[in-house]
Amino acid sequence: MTVSPASPSSHRKQRSKPVHLHETKAPDAQGPIQLDDVLWNPVDAEEALEGLEKILGRLNARNDSRAIFLDIYAIVTRKVVHLLSRPDAGGFLEPEWLSHLTGRFAEEALIAVRDSLKNLPLPTAAWRFATHYPAQGLTQPYQDALLGVSAHINHDLGMVVYDNIAHQSPPADARRMARYRHDYFHVNEILRSCIPECLDLLAERYHCTSTKLLLKVPFSRPVVERAVMQMLIVWRQRVWENVVAMLEAQTPEEYQAVVERVRTTSGRIAQALCADKALWRTVRGEAPPFSLDLPPEAWPGVVPPAPDADVAVNARAS
Repeated sequence: MTVSPASPSSHRKQRSKPVHLHETKAPDAQGPIQLDDVLWNPVDAEEALEGLEKILGRLNARNDSRAIFLDIYAIVTRKVVHLLSRPDAGGFLEPEWLSHLTGRFAEEALIAVRDSLKNLPLPTAAWRFATHYPAQGLTQPYQDALLGVSAHINHDLGMVVYDNIAHQSPPADARRMARYRHDYFHVNEILRSCIPECLDLLAERYHCTSTKLLLKVPFSRPVVERAVMQMLIVWRQRVWENVVAMLEAQTPEEYQAVVERVRTTSGRIAQALCADKALWRTVRGEAPPFSLDLPPEAWPGVVPPAPDADVAVNARAS
Protein backbone atom coordinates (compact mmCIF):
# COMPACT_ATOMS: atom_id res chain seq x y z
CA MET A 1 0.00 0.00 0.00
CA THR A 2 1.22 3.49 -0.84
CA VAL A 3 1.53 5.88 2.05
CA SER A 4 -0.48 9.06 1.67
CA PRO A 5 1.68 11.84 0.18
CA ALA A 6 -0.08 14.61 2.07
CA SER A 7 2.64 14.72 4.71
CA PRO A 8 6.30 15.20 3.79
CA SER A 9 8.37 12.06 3.47
CA SER A 10 11.51 12.19 5.51
CA HIS A 11 14.23 9.76 6.49
CA ARG A 12 14.28 9.14 10.22
CA LYS A 13 17.92 9.56 11.24
CA GLN A 14 19.59 8.15 14.30
CA ARG A 15 20.73 10.91 16.59
CA SER A 16 24.47 10.85 17.17
CA LYS A 17 24.24 12.74 20.45
CA PRO A 18 21.55 13.43 23.05
CA VAL A 19 19.13 16.18 22.19
CA HIS A 20 17.89 18.48 24.92
CA LEU A 21 14.36 17.72 26.01
CA HIS A 22 11.84 19.50 23.75
CA GLU A 23 14.55 21.20 21.75
CA THR A 24 12.85 22.99 18.85
CA LYS A 25 16.00 23.00 16.73
CA ALA A 26 17.38 20.00 14.93
CA PRO A 27 21.14 19.59 15.33
CA ASP A 28 21.71 20.74 11.76
CA ALA A 29 18.82 23.21 11.51
CA GLN A 30 18.70 26.96 11.90
CA GLY A 31 16.12 28.74 14.02
CA PRO A 32 13.14 27.48 16.02
CA ILE A 33 10.11 25.76 14.57
CA GLN A 34 7.52 28.35 13.62
CA LEU A 35 4.43 27.91 15.77
CA ASP A 36 2.44 31.14 15.59
CA ASP A 37 0.63 30.39 12.32
CA VAL A 38 -0.62 26.89 13.19
CA LEU A 39 -4.33 26.28 13.83
CA TRP A 40 -3.99 25.07 17.41
CA ASN A 41 -7.72 25.44 18.15
CA PRO A 42 -9.57 23.91 15.17
CA VAL A 43 -13.35 24.12 15.22
CA ASP A 44 -14.11 21.32 12.76
CA ALA A 45 -12.57 18.36 10.95
CA GLU A 46 -11.17 20.38 8.05
CA GLU A 47 -9.40 22.83 10.35
CA ALA A 48 -8.11 19.91 12.41
CA LEU A 49 -6.50 18.42 9.32
CA GLU A 50 -5.01 21.78 8.35
CA GLY A 51 -3.44 22.24 11.78
CA LEU A 52 -2.11 18.68 11.90
CA GLU A 53 -0.52 18.83 8.47
CA LYS A 54 1.18 22.17 9.05
CA ILE A 55 2.96 21.27 12.29
CA LEU A 56 3.56 17.73 11.03
CA GLY A 57 5.49 19.02 8.04
CA ARG A 58 7.71 21.15 10.25
CA LEU A 59 8.41 18.36 12.72
CA ASN A 60 9.29 15.96 9.94
CA ALA A 61 11.64 18.52 8.43
CA ARG A 62 13.60 18.38 11.71
CA ASN A 63 13.42 14.57 12.05
CA ASP A 64 11.47 15.12 15.26
CA SER A 65 9.79 11.88 16.29
CA ARG A 66 6.84 13.76 17.72
CA ALA A 67 5.69 13.82 14.10
CA ILE A 68 5.01 10.08 14.03
CA PHE A 69 1.76 10.05 15.99
CA LEU A 70 0.54 13.21 14.27
CA ASP A 71 1.18 11.59 10.90
CA ILE A 72 -0.97 8.62 11.87
CA TYR A 73 -3.59 10.95 13.31
CA ALA A 74 -3.65 12.89 10.05
CA ILE A 75 -4.42 9.70 8.10
CA VAL A 76 -7.53 9.14 10.22
CA THR A 77 -8.57 12.80 10.14
CA ARG A 78 -8.15 12.89 6.36
CA LYS A 79 -10.53 9.95 6.11
CA VAL A 80 -13.06 11.66 8.39
CA VAL A 81 -12.97 14.82 6.25
CA HIS A 82 -13.48 12.76 3.09
CA LEU A 83 -16.44 10.81 4.47
CA LEU A 84 -18.18 13.84 5.94
CA SER A 85 -18.02 15.55 2.53
CA ARG A 86 -20.04 12.77 0.89
CA PRO A 87 -23.80 13.18 0.33
CA ASP A 88 -24.50 10.40 2.84
CA ALA A 89 -21.91 11.81 5.31
CA GLY A 90 -20.21 8.43 5.34
CA GLY A 91 -23.04 6.84 7.30
CA PHE A 92 -22.82 9.26 10.23
CA LEU A 93 -26.13 10.37 11.72
CA GLU A 94 -24.82 13.61 13.25
CA PRO A 95 -22.10 14.82 10.84
CA GLU A 96 -21.97 18.36 12.23
CA TRP A 97 -21.53 17.01 15.75
CA LEU A 98 -18.79 14.65 14.62
CA SER A 99 -16.99 17.37 12.65
CA HIS A 100 -17.04 19.73 15.64
CA LEU A 101 -15.94 16.90 17.93
CA THR A 102 -13.07 16.08 15.55
CA GLY A 103 -11.85 19.66 15.72
CA ARG A 104 -12.07 19.81 19.49
CA PHE A 105 -10.46 16.39 19.84
CA ALA A 106 -7.54 17.36 17.59
CA GLU A 107 -7.00 20.47 19.69
CA GLU A 108 -5.94 18.31 22.64
CA ALA A 109 -3.17 16.60 20.68
CA LEU A 110 -2.06 19.80 18.98
CA ILE A 111 -1.82 21.72 22.24
CA ALA A 112 0.10 18.88 23.90
CA VAL A 113 2.68 18.89 21.10
CA ARG A 114 2.83 22.70 21.05
CA ASP A 115 3.43 22.90 24.79
CA SER A 116 6.10 20.22 24.62
CA LEU A 117 7.87 22.23 21.91
CA LYS A 118 7.71 25.28 24.17
CA ASN A 119 9.11 23.22 27.06
CA LEU A 120 6.00 23.83 29.11
CA PRO A 121 4.98 21.20 31.68
CA LEU A 122 2.18 18.94 30.49
CA PRO A 123 -0.56 18.18 33.04
CA THR A 124 -1.05 14.48 32.22
CA ALA A 125 1.40 11.59 32.46
CA ALA A 126 0.09 10.02 29.24
CA TRP A 127 1.04 13.05 27.17
CA ARG A 128 4.35 13.48 28.95
CA PHE A 129 5.28 9.97 27.85
CA ALA A 130 3.93 10.60 24.35
CA THR A 131 5.98 13.76 23.81
CA HIS A 132 9.05 13.52 26.07
CA TYR A 133 10.21 10.07 25.05
CA PRO A 134 9.98 10.68 21.26
CA ALA A 135 11.56 14.13 21.69
CA GLN A 136 14.61 12.52 23.28
CA GLY A 137 14.81 9.72 20.72
CA LEU A 138 14.39 7.11 23.44
CA THR A 139 11.64 5.09 21.81
CA GLN A 140 11.12 3.25 18.53
CA PRO A 141 8.66 4.59 15.93
CA TYR A 142 5.99 2.03 16.77
CA GLN A 143 6.20 3.08 20.43
CA ASP A 144 5.97 6.75 19.47
CA ALA A 145 2.82 5.94 17.51
CA LEU A 146 1.25 3.85 20.28
CA LEU A 147 2.09 6.37 23.00
CA GLY A 148 0.33 9.12 21.06
CA VAL A 149 -2.66 6.98 20.13
CA SER A 150 -3.04 5.83 23.73
CA ALA A 151 -2.80 9.33 25.22
CA HIS A 152 -5.29 10.66 22.72
CA ILE A 153 -7.83 7.86 23.17
CA ASN A 154 -7.38 6.76 26.76
CA HIS A 155 -7.07 10.27 28.17
CA ASP A 156 -8.41 12.90 25.76
CA LEU A 157 -11.30 11.24 24.00
CA GLY A 158 -13.58 10.64 26.97
CA MET A 159 -13.00 14.10 28.42
CA VAL A 160 -13.74 15.79 25.09
CA VAL A 161 -16.89 13.75 24.39
CA TYR A 162 -18.16 14.31 27.93
CA ASP A 163 -17.47 18.04 27.78
CA ASN A 164 -19.30 18.33 24.46
CA ILE A 165 -22.41 16.44 25.57
CA ALA A 166 -22.57 17.75 29.13
CA HIS A 167 -22.64 21.40 28.05
CA GLN A 168 -25.26 21.15 25.33
CA SER A 169 -28.36 23.28 25.61
CA PRO A 170 -30.94 21.87 25.70
CA PRO A 171 -29.45 18.71 27.25
CA ALA A 172 -29.15 15.71 24.94
CA ASP A 173 -32.15 13.41 25.27
CA ALA A 174 -32.12 9.63 24.92
CA ARG A 175 -32.74 9.79 21.15
CA ARG A 176 -29.85 12.15 20.53
CA MET A 177 -27.56 10.15 22.83
CA ALA A 178 -28.34 7.04 20.78
CA ARG A 179 -27.33 8.89 17.61
CA TYR A 180 -24.13 10.12 19.24
CA ARG A 181 -23.34 6.60 20.36
CA HIS A 182 -23.87 5.30 16.82
CA ASP A 183 -21.48 7.86 15.36
CA TYR A 184 -18.93 7.33 18.11
CA PHE A 185 -18.69 3.61 17.37
CA HIS A 186 -19.02 4.11 13.61
CA VAL A 187 -15.59 5.75 13.82
CA ASN A 188 -14.24 2.24 14.49
CA GLU A 189 -14.83 1.45 10.82
CA ILE A 190 -12.67 4.41 9.83
CA LEU A 191 -9.92 3.24 12.15
CA ARG A 192 -10.12 -0.27 10.73
CA SER A 193 -9.69 1.04 7.18
CA CYS A 194 -6.71 3.20 8.17
CA ILE A 195 -4.62 0.56 9.95
CA PRO A 196 -2.94 -0.83 6.79
CA GLU A 197 -1.78 2.63 5.73
CA CYS A 198 -0.58 3.39 9.26
CA LEU A 199 1.55 0.22 9.32
CA ASP A 200 3.03 1.11 5.94
CA LEU A 201 3.72 4.60 7.22
CA LEU A 202 5.75 3.25 10.14
CA ALA A 203 7.68 0.84 7.95
CA GLU A 204 8.31 3.04 4.91
CA ARG A 205 8.41 6.65 6.03
CA TYR A 206 9.75 6.21 9.55
CA HIS A 207 11.82 3.08 8.88
CA CYS A 208 10.59 1.27 11.96
CA THR A 209 12.73 -1.85 12.16
CA SER A 210 10.32 -3.67 14.48
CA THR A 211 7.37 -3.05 12.17
CA LYS A 212 9.34 -4.13 9.10
CA LEU A 213 10.48 -7.36 10.73
CA LEU A 214 7.00 -8.14 12.00
CA LEU A 215 5.40 -7.63 8.60
CA LYS A 216 7.99 -9.87 6.94
CA VAL A 217 6.72 -12.88 8.89
CA PRO A 218 4.45 -14.91 6.58
CA PHE A 219 0.75 -14.13 7.03
CA SER A 220 1.55 -11.69 9.82
CA ARG A 221 -0.12 -8.59 8.38
CA PRO A 222 -3.76 -9.65 8.89
CA VAL A 223 -2.92 -10.87 12.39
CA VAL A 224 -1.25 -7.57 13.28
CA GLU A 225 -4.10 -5.54 11.80
CA ARG A 226 -6.69 -7.52 13.76
CA ALA A 227 -4.69 -7.22 16.97
CA VAL A 228 -4.33 -3.45 16.62
CA MET A 229 -8.02 -3.07 15.83
CA GLN A 230 -9.04 -5.19 18.81
CA MET A 231 -6.89 -3.01 21.06
CA LEU A 232 -8.59 0.12 19.72
CA ILE A 233 -12.04 -1.41 20.16
CA VAL A 234 -11.31 -2.25 23.80
CA TRP A 235 -9.90 1.21 24.49
CA ARG A 236 -12.78 3.06 22.83
CA GLN A 237 -15.42 0.90 24.52
CA ARG A 238 -13.94 1.75 27.91
CA VAL A 239 -13.86 5.43 26.97
CA TRP A 240 -17.58 5.43 26.15
CA GLU A 241 -18.33 3.70 29.44
CA ASN A 242 -16.37 6.44 31.22
CA VAL A 243 -18.32 9.12 29.35
CA VAL A 244 -21.61 7.57 30.46
CA ALA A 245 -20.32 7.27 34.03
CA MET A 246 -19.36 10.96 34.10
CA LEU A 247 -22.71 12.01 32.64
CA GLU A 248 -24.57 9.91 35.21
CA ALA A 249 -22.45 11.00 38.19
CA GLN A 250 -24.68 12.29 40.99
CA THR A 251 -22.00 14.11 42.95
CA PRO A 252 -18.73 15.93 42.19
CA GLU A 253 -16.92 13.13 44.00
CA GLU A 254 -18.37 10.49 41.67
CA TYR A 255 -17.38 12.54 38.64
CA GLN A 256 -13.86 13.14 39.98
CA ALA A 257 -13.40 9.44 40.66
CA VAL A 258 -13.93 8.72 36.96
CA VAL A 259 -11.54 11.50 35.97
CA GLU A 260 -8.84 10.13 38.24
CA ARG A 261 -9.39 6.64 36.84
CA VAL A 262 -8.93 8.00 33.31
CA ARG A 263 -5.70 9.77 34.26
CA THR A 264 -4.28 6.78 36.09
CA THR A 265 -5.23 4.24 33.43
CA SER A 266 -3.82 6.31 30.57
CA GLY A 267 -0.58 6.84 32.50
CA ARG A 268 -0.23 3.17 33.31
CA ILE A 269 -0.73 2.18 29.68
CA ALA A 270 2.01 4.63 28.68
CA GLN A 271 4.28 3.07 31.31
CA ALA A 272 3.62 -0.40 29.93
CA LEU A 273 4.41 0.74 26.38
CA CYS A 274 7.84 1.88 27.57
CA ALA A 275 8.48 -0.99 29.98
CA ASP A 276 10.87 -2.70 27.57
CA LYS A 277 13.55 -0.24 28.68
CA ALA A 278 13.40 -1.50 32.27
CA LEU A 279 13.19 -5.11 31.09
CA TRP A 280 16.28 -4.78 28.91
CA ARG A 281 18.32 -3.36 31.79
CA THR A 282 17.21 -6.30 33.94
CA VAL A 283 18.15 -8.85 31.25
CA ARG A 284 21.64 -7.35 31.12
CA GLY A 285 21.96 -7.83 34.87
CA GLU A 286 21.69 -4.14 35.66
CA ALA A 287 19.33 -2.49 38.10
CA PRO A 288 16.32 -1.16 36.20
CA PRO A 289 16.06 2.63 36.33
CA PHE A 290 12.38 2.49 37.30
CA SER A 291 9.62 0.14 38.30
CA LEU A 292 6.01 -0.32 37.26
CA ASP A 293 5.20 0.11 40.94
CA LEU A 294 6.08 3.78 40.61
CA PRO A 295 3.33 6.19 39.56
CA PRO A 296 3.65 7.32 35.92
CA GLU A 297 4.71 10.81 36.98
CA ALA A 298 7.74 9.39 38.81
CA TRP A 299 9.36 7.72 35.80
CA PRO A 300 12.61 9.37 34.65
CA GLY A 301 12.35 11.42 31.49
CA VAL A 302 8.65 12.01 31.98
CA VAL A 303 8.79 15.11 34.17
CA PRO A 304 10.65 17.90 32.34
CA PRO A 305 12.88 20.40 34.07
CA ALA A 306 10.88 23.41 35.21
CA PRO A 307 11.17 26.11 32.53
CA ASP A 308 12.17 29.62 33.41
CA ALA A 309 9.10 31.39 34.83
CA ASP A 310 9.33 34.32 32.42
CA VAL A 311 9.73 31.99 29.45
CA ALA A 312 6.71 29.95 30.52
CA VAL A 313 4.55 33.05 30.93
CA ASN A 314 5.56 34.41 27.53
CA ALA A 315 5.04 31.02 25.86
CA ARG A 316 1.52 30.68 27.23
CA ALA A 317 0.70 34.25 26.26
CA SER A 318 1.59 33.46 22.67
